[in-house]
Amino acid sequence: MNKDYFHVCAKGADARNFIIGEVDYFAAFNLIGVCAANTEATVVSFSIEDSHPHILLWGTKEESSRFKVLFESLYVHYAAATRKGGADLVLRCELYPIGEDLDYLRNVAVYTIIQATKDGKPVMPYDYPWGTGSLYFRKGYYTPVWLFDEEGKIHQPIPIGSLGVRIKRALLHTRSLSVPDEWLVCNGYILPANYVDIRRFESIYVTFNRFRVYFSSPKSREDIMLARMADERGVMMEDIEARKTCGDLCKRLFDTRDPRKLDPRERITLAQQLRSQFKLTFRQLATLVRLPETEIRTFVH
Repeated sequence: MNKDYFHVCAKGADARNFIIGEVDYFAAFNLIGVCAANTEATVVSFSIEDSHPHILLWGTKEESSRFKVLFESLYVHYAAATRKGGADLVLRCELYPIGEDLDYLRNVAVYTIIQATKDGKPVMPYDYPWGTGSLYFRKGYYTPVWLFDEEGKIHQPIPIGSLGVRIKRALLHTRSLSVPDEWLVCNGYILPANYVDIRRFESIYVTFNRFRVYFSSPKSREDIMLARMADERGVMMEDIEARKTCGDLCKRLFDTRDPRKLDPRERITLAQQLRSQFKLTFRQLATLVRLPETEIRTFVH
């Protein structure tokens, strides 16, 4: 399958209680590394805000979708296990294909690392510890932001394989998945340089100056990007209306109102027609035709 860039993000209103404390930032940050180690999607950049994450991936649509679903699942399980009374958490990410529009790609790539500054935090992206802005267009020697502790002292990274099982699990926030033993950790962070494709990000802009231009891109560009994301995301119908719409179309195509009576290929066809005619969201399509969202995203455009 062909590879493309994909933007993973969630609207703040759709990701209730995503981050409620500093430990959650560490968990979300490190789980991105876990997902990178356990899927074939490549992380190009990301940032984590208190209401939602932004991640730029490079890979096939199927593997990028697996990354998204795995991150959602791992983080929700983490929240359920660590928050008093379980997880009062809603995390609904979307996967937006970038396509061949290079200008759009450059806007999205920088958008994924400037969120903290854009949202009013008194920090520049290269000093923000919960994103990868510190990695790009660096020349010569520099000290990554993750190597400083709270008192400003610099610590040396160590391989995660040299740590005990309990400490590893505390870093990974999962018992079922692992990362390579040679990956470096420091101050509680799985360092993003282990898995982020820094050169690929830089190749999107080629020069320092072009990166600077997009880094300070005007709101008009952002508005164009957000409008395209809204179009890609689709329309969420009320459940009753969506089920009726699905049943009516299923009846016309396959002479039954029940998608459960269809074979997988027919369910994909039904999902494709629902997307084409009614622009339903991928998440809602998966629910209506009873197929995993990863399969829907792979075969429905």
